[in-house]
Amino acid sequence: MKDSIKNILKVLGVFLALYLFLVGINGLSSGIKLLGGDFAKEVISTTGNPFIALFIGILATTLFQSSSTTTSLIVAMVGSGTVTLSGAVPMIMGANIGTTVTNTLVSIGHIQRGNEFKRAFQAATIHDFFNLLAVIVLFPLEYFFGIIEKTASWLGVLLFGTISADEVFKSPIKAAVKWGSKKYNIFLLIMIFYLLL
Repeated sequence: MKDSIKNILKVLGVFLALYLFLVGINGLSSGIKLLGGDFAKEVISTTGNPFIALFIGILATTLFQSSSTTTSLIVAMVGSGTVTLSGAVPMIMGANIGTTVTNTLVSIGHIQRGNEFKRAFQAATIHDFFNLLAVIVLFPLEYFFGIIEKTASWLGVLLFGTISADEVFKSPIKAAVKWGSKKYNIFLLIMIFYLLL
């Protein structure tokens, strides 16, 4: 009996965490919108160059030590219209390269134990090469032909049509996020960023 209650609570915890994650993405998107047009123009002009966008993704992931956090931020920025989809694709590729720093640091944590360090470093290297080779192959294809952007746009229209982001992310917290963001944009973004962590 106790095990079944624990399992139910675990499942509810997973759904609650997923719900809070989606609320955080929505709040982040709303907060970024409210930073103003100058912020959006600056980010769009910066990410207009795919090489710079790639390095922004690498740098952000290296700083956050989490490609999931970087990717979530990029998705929120695309949802708010701050970053275009064509600018987001190289940034996400950069996030995948940036995450190679994290697994290498984790493998170095085993340096005092010879065999463990050897296996950990081998696994980290496999991950590094996979991400680097994927970007080496996909980045030129995306740069010249826009394959990933076109596929993502096609799938988005196929699955969701032309609905707005407001129709996808309906939540009881949305009104509070919009109310709070009118006066406390930066505070709201920091709070939602920690919710996503």
